[in-house]
Amino acid sequence: MRFHAKPRAHDARDPSTVFTEAMTSRVRQAILDAIVLAGRAESTADLPPLTVERASASVAPARLARAHPGDAAAREGARHLYERCLAYYRSAVRPQDQALGVDDVGAAVAAFVAANVGALRGTPVTPALLQILERQLHGIARITSDWEAAPVVERQAYFEQLALLAVFVAESATQAATQGPAAVANVQRAARGYLRQLLDLDPDQLTLGPDGLAARAP
Repeated sequence: MRFHAKPRAHDARDPSTVFTEAMTSRVRQAILDAIVLAGRAESTADLPPLTVERASASVAPARLARAHPGDAAAREGARHLYERCLAYYRSAVRPQDQALGVDDVGAAVAAFVAANVGALRGTPVTPALLQILERQLHGIARITSDWEAAPVVERQAYFEQLALLAVFVAESATQAATQGPAAVANVQRAARGYLRQLLDLDPDQLTLGPDGLAARAP
């Protein structure tokens, strides 16, 4: 028996909120599928990557900075920090995308997951581990409907947010390791919040290992 959905009422919320919520749900399911299908025959290697045209001027740093506590000077400082994190991601983490003029969303998701789970578990995120995770999460390329229907600026902002926070968390975790348990706990608390907020994942169920992302045994 087929059930027909009722027509959707107009959603009066900010378009960026609607898009982010839709992507959160789809990306979460893609990540859970990747964990469940780890080691099985199903392959996503032939899927084209999920990309977005690179913005001529960044979007996410200013958006994130507006929510930063403090006065205007503090918010401007935060914007500059986020801009540097995004620039570092593009130049050092994914330099291969520079010539193409696009940003790879699946790679940004992998970097974001690696940085945050790595911070929680004390797992060093090596280039080799990041490559494994990118291959594991390549199935995110199946996400097309919400992605292609969204305004390009929202797609750009979504990518940028994941990419710059991946660098921000990884750098914060590295610094915290030299500053003591309280600093480490602060970074872990932030990482846990990012995973819940942006990917709707339970951080305590995730681990990173030689085979990539896995579910923690109960």
